Amino acid sequence: MRSPSGVVRAKTMRNLADCQEGAAILEFVLVLPILLALLGAAFELGRALLFREAMIEAVRGGARTLARVPDPTCLNICTPGAARAVAMTRNAIVENTGLLPAAISVAAQWEPGSPTVTMQARLTLDSDMLRFVGLGPLLTLSAVHQEQRIAE
Repeated sequence: MRSPSGVVRAKTMRNLADCQEGAAILEFVLVLPILLALLGAAFELGRALLFREAMIEAVRGGARTLARVPDPTCLNICTPGAARAVAMTRNAIVENTGLLPAAISVAAQWEPGSPTVTMQARLTLDSDMLRFVGLGPLLTLSAVHQEQRIAE
């Protein structure tokens, strides 16, 4: 014969098994970390795309400036030398991204007698949010633009 407390306990267990209260909150708590990781990844991707576009515009402007230099090998002696074009490109990237100049490398390239000049930049992003979503601490972006020499 069953005791009355055993019957009550069995009914309580059946009632708890059939209860759906709090299921939505539990499901939300289980899905929330995944949603936050996706949100962080989307935020960092948007930030990287913004930085890349700013870098591309700066490299294009630097290549146009470099294309007008009479002699690209005239680095610091000439006022409109290649060093000035590189500095302008680096400063534009720093102003448009807000990153430290140490994270940015800019280089001008040309071949003697070649009708084109090339400006390239590389930017390294270090982000804690990228580490959190598993993409690694560093993301490297690069931009290259080639321009025909005008040599005014």
